[in-house]
Order: sequence, then C-alpha cells, then structure tokens
Amino acid sequence: MFDVLTLFQDVRARVESPVAVILGSPRLATDLVADLPLADITCFQLDLYQAHKLRNDIADGGLTAEVAVLPDLWDLPAKFRTVLFPVPKHGERELKLDMMEQAFHILEPGGQFISLSEYPKDTFLPRMHKKIFGKCSEMPARKIGGIFWSIRKPEEQDRRRHEVTFRAKTAEHPSRSFVSRPGVFSYGCFDDGARALVECSRLDPGESVLDLGCGTGAVGILASDYVGPTGRITFADSNVRAIAMAKLNAAANGLIDFEAVATWDMSGLKEAGYDAILANPPYFAQSSIAQMFIQKSKSLLKPGGTFYIVTKMPREISPMMIDIFGDVYAQEHRGYTVMQASVASE
Repeated sequence: MFDVLTLFQDVRARVESPVAVILGSPRLATDLVADLPLADITCFQLDLYQAHKLRNDIADGGLTAEVAVLPDLWDLPAKFRTVLFPVPKHGERELKLDMMEQAFHILEPGGQFISLSEYPKDTFLPRMHKKIFGKCSEMPARKIGGIFWSIRKPEEQDRRRHEVTFRAKTAEHPSRSFVSRPGVFSYGCFDDGARALVECSRLDPGESVLDLGCGTGAVGILASDYVGPTGRITFADSNVRAIAMAKLNAAANGLIDFEAVATWDMSGLKEAGYDAILANPPYFAQSSIAQMFIQKSKSLLKPGGTFYIVTKMPREISPMMIDIFGDVYAQEHRGYTVMQASVASE
C-alpha cells in the first residue's frame, strides 16, 4: 500500500487552497482529503466507477470535496493554488506525463504542483517537473518514497496532446485509423483480444451492436463495416476519456448512426435494444466487471440476440456464462477465447 499520508506530512505545510487531487484510488484520495483541513478540494477522476466509490467514501467519512469526472484534467478551471498527484508505481507512464503537463493549465501563476512517488529514488518525476515547470525542489529521499514540487511561472504554455494513431482492419474491409490517448484501453495499438472479438462475431447488415467497454471505440467501428449504414453502433464505457475517444473516432470514420454512453453500472443502455453485444472487459478485481457485463447483458439483447465476450480466463468466465445464458459456444482465436451465447427468439 502506497504510504502516501506519511510522505504527505513532510510537505503538508506547503499546501494552499483551493486544492486539486489527481487520480489515485478512492481510499487514497479520501485519506488525502481527510488530512487537509481546507474547504475547497476537488478530486479529479477519469472513471465513473472510481468516482462513485470516492464520493461514497468521502460522504461516509463526513468529509467535503468535489469529485470531478472529465476526459481531461485541463477541463477544470485554472483556479488552483495546489495540485497534488499521488503517482502510482506501476501506472501508465504516458498517463503520468499527460496529467503532469495538464496540471500546469489548472494552476494559478505562483501555484504549486506536488507529486508523491512510491519510488525512494525516482528519476522520472524530477526530470518531468523540470521539463514542465522549469525547476524542481524535493525532500530528501526516504525508503517509502519521494516528494517533489514545482511552482507554476506566470508565462503561459501551449497545451500538448499525448496521443498515438494506429490503424486496424478486418480481413475483408479497408483499414481504418484510430486516435488513442493515455488512460484509455489499447493505447497505441489494436489489442489482439479486441481483434479476435471482432473476427469471431457474426454480424449482419442493419443490426444494432453494443460495444461494451469500448475504449477507443475500435471494436464498434470495425463492427460497423458488417452492419453497414443501416446498422447502429452504441459505445459504452465507465472511462469518460474513452467515451470522448469513441465519439471522436466514430465521427472521423464516417459513422452517422451511433451513440456513446458513459456508465459504470450499465444503466442508460436500452433494454432489449441490441442484436449483438461485444464485450472486452478488463481482467482484474476478481472478474467482477466481466461478471457484471454477463449478468446485465442478457436483458439488453433483443430476442435472438447474441452476447460475445473475449477472455484469457475461460475457466473463470465459462461458469458465469452458463449460469446466465445456458448454452455457450467457445472459440480459440489469436491466443484468446471468444465465448458466445444467445437469448431465445420469440
């Protein structure tokens, strides 16, 4: 567990309100809020589920803080005197850099950016502090981690986008281009599991398809090649940056009849509204997200509709599928297992 509070005590006196806390687990962010006797605190998250848990933790602790869920940190107003970034050891490097660069734009001139590192001898953070802010101060390294801070100078700075464009196609259709950004699944490439999911799905012209856990939207957009202009694609994800990317990529690839739904519990999706659901869940939290996808998807399918899920854990997923759908068909493809099940036709 990241001992962020022990580290934070060394720099707590530097904190001025208003304060922004960037990402971090709900528990960690709540601990920071509890340790700041300040009235104006905003916690930034990219994911609606994490934000939901954070709001509950804050309320349960009798604390006060705003929780903002936005595609970009710089979507917040440039009003903060302090930005705190508890940097996870194993987090995505490009997302860390993206958040640090965007933090510049929500600070008032003279405001300070403080990063808390799990590494006792971190070389990445001080280098990025200097690159972005011009100067980096730090506390002496400790076994539990390091602390770095910089002051935002009055001069403005151009906004820099971190994004990678990749191309993907299915065998019989032209290649398509997709923009990806840090913090969204399949950054910089089309995941082999997602490719297997599309290639194993059986889609017909005019069908309505739900891309569940859509990330950049690549699965749904490639599925549109099969359902054609009379079909409809719906993108759904709990990550609001993913939803922004799916909208951007769908429009850029010429999709007209589509929608994108930001949801952490699959609310907001149409009951009995889809001929096919293509699901590519993340594989953590003891398969809890995959389980939710499976349990709630049956009611979202039209009569005769089919649910597809790609996994590297078929032994864990298969019992869930059988419990909800009954008969299940599994196919090995590209090192993954694509499982499918249908609801009865009327």
